[in-house]
This record gives sequence, structure tokens and C-alpha cells, in this order.
Amino acid sequence: MAVCTAPAKGVQKKDQGEGRLVPGKGLEGDGHFGFAHRQVSLLDAADIEVMKRSIPTLFHGAFAENLVTEGIDLKSLVLGDLLRIGTALLRVTQIGKECHSRCAIYEAAGDCIMPRLGIFCEVLTEGPLKVGDTVEFVPEELPERLVRREITRIAGGRRETVTDSMLREARVTLVLDGEKQVTAVCTPGEERYWAVGHLKCRMLIDGREDIASLEILPGEVRVARKKMTAGLPLLQRILSSSASALLEEGAGSALGSVEAADWSIPAAALQDGADWLGEAPVFRATGGTHAAALIHRTGKRLFLTEDIGRHNAVDKAVGWAVLHAVPLGETALVVSGRLPEDMVHKAAGAGIPVLGSISAAIAEGAEAAERGGITLAGFIRNGRMNVYTRPDRILDA
Repeated sequence: MAVCTAPAKGVQKKDQGEGRLVPGKGLEGDGHFGFAHRQVSLLDAADIEVMKRSIPTLFHGAFAENLVTEGIDLKSLVLGDLLRIGTALLRVTQIGKECHSRCAIYEAAGDCIMPRLGIFCEVLTEGPLKVGDTVEFVPEELPERLVRREITRIAGGRRETVTDSMLREARVTLVLDGEKQVTAVCTPGEERYWAVGHLKCRMLIDGREDIASLEILPGEVRVARKKMTAGLPLLQRILSSSASALLEEGAGSALGSVEAADWSIPAAALQDGADWLGEAPVFRATGGTHAAALIHRTGKRLFLTEDIGRHNAVDKAVGWAVLHAVPLGETALVVSGRLPEDMVHKAAGAGIPVLGSISAAIAEGAEAAERGGITLAGFIRNGRMNVYTRPDRILDA
């Protein structure tokens, strides 16, 4: 609907009708060109029309927005989502912003809706744009996770040369508020979910409203928070694919309880979640991943993810829920790995009342679940399961 620029920050912009997006910089000729991660701002035309009812003189660019759009639901976007305009690709890095004073925009327009309704993006690929161009939501594509390798297979006393699929691994570092927090060895893809879920499980954020911005760089995710929370300290700064005992001794006592969750879930829903794990595509191709399935208390399948590390898989599932504003207190989590104490701590930190696995629970895991009011179930296979704590939340039917 409009392509707006201004030579300086903090002032109203004017509709130029066209422009060019430059990777890592923003919109040519604009005062925010090259401005960190807030390179391009978007505002919905419908929100501007609402403001026009009280301020009829408003024009496109009045709130210092770069692009005015219509027909695409900006409010449904989450951090890390991708938008395409022609050949240019943008990634959402911030939703809303804080204004600490009444700037020239507020004084000129009588209000400023950008802090509440503005969407901010970084530019990933270059391209021209003009009024009338289509703005397209781009579904996330996972990177290539498999590699084909020639191997020698020995069976029954015979050997043959075959080509097999093997899983790749990568490292991703979480930078929190400008400081390196932790590095994980993981399966490539869904790094934003891993980072946000890791923060949620360690109680460093309560929800997506605590995130000021999120940037995704090669091998790195940078998160800035709106408020500082001590959360739970880590024992290790490098998380291997089999990392365990992640929290410092005694840290579990800082976790809250999910006793207040008074709902129940059918046993068949947990069994369905366990069956869903077997559909994870990389596991089916390689047998080399752990999977985590998030299920609504009604039994609805919500999200399935996988990773070489079972902790990473849980983080990715939790992060997806946080970014999409899914209430974790109304979900159950089913995983493919064992259930030791630290895995129960992750569920407690996320506020998930029901945790299950196709594998075994460890004694300390059951004790931690009992302290936290979590329903813990293991060996969910072939229509049966062992429930170690709070069996009242699981219905027989």
C-alpha cells in the first residue's frame, strides 16, 4: 500500500511509491538504513484506518512505518517468520517496541501505534519493491539434514557395498542480552525454537512477551529480553547430544509446581503421541534422532520435532509453543528418551503438567515429578504405560 522513507530516525516518513531493499541494511534512503536488526518496519493499513477515525489527517508514513500492507495478518507472525516481496526476503526480528518518551511522531499524530502493532524485520536478500507488490508469507524450510555415504554392510557372514543415509550435526550458540549463554550440538533447523524453548525451560522468560528481539545468524541465535530474570543456572556451557545433569546441584528446588493443573487427558491421547514419534522423518530415514511431540489436553496433535539430543528436541517443542502463544499448562509432552531428573526439570520449568516417554523413567525423575506435581508416565507402548506420579490426570478411556 505504501513504501515510506525519511532521512532521519524518529520522524514521520513519506510515501515514495517504490524503493530497494538491501541485505543487512534495510530500505535505501531511509534513516533506519543499516540500523541493527530493526531495518524495515511494517504496519497494517487496517490499523491506520482505525486511527484515522480520531485523527483524519493521518497519512501513510505518519507512524514512521516503512511498509504499509493489507491482506496479510501481521498479528499472526512470530519471531523468525519469513516474508517475501518480489525477490527480497525479510525475517521478523521484533514485534512492537518500547518508547521511553513522546517523540516527534507522537506529537505530530497525537498517538503512535508502532510500539503496539509494528512489525520489524531484517533484510536477507536484495530486491526492488513498489506499491502494489505482493507480500507473501514463506513457510520455514528445514536445511538439509542428511548426507548419503557409501558403506560396507556385513550380515549373515556376507558383506556388500551399499549407500546409506547419515544424519548431520551442527553447533548453535545462544547469545542472551549480548552475552554467550550456551552452545548446543544439535540437528540443523528450528534454531529459533531451540533458543526460546531453552530459555523457557530454564525460567529465563515467562512467554514471548518477554522477548524484545530475536536474530538468527549462521550458528548463532541472539535474544534480547525486555526484563531480566535470574532463572536456573547451567552446569555446562557446551551441550552435547547426550548432555545430562544440566542444572547445578540444588537448582531444582527453585522450580515451581504444576499442581494447579486440574485437567485430565485420555490414555489413548498419550499413546497417539507416542505413535506420532515414530513418524518423525529423519528418525525414519536414519534412526539417529530423538523426537518430542506436544499434545493438547484434548488429544489434538500440536507439534512434532526431532534432534540428535533429546534435550534439544524438548527445547524445540517448548519454543514452538512459546512463540505461537500456546498455553503450555494445557499440554502434554511425549518424548522418545529416558526420563531422568533433569528432563523432569525441563518440563517443570516450562510449566507442562504431563510428561511421558516410550522409554523408561529414572527413580530421581519420578521423585522430581512428585515434588513438582507432574504426571510422569513411561513405557508408553502397545496400548500400555507405567504411571509413576499423579495418575489421576490420565483417563483410562
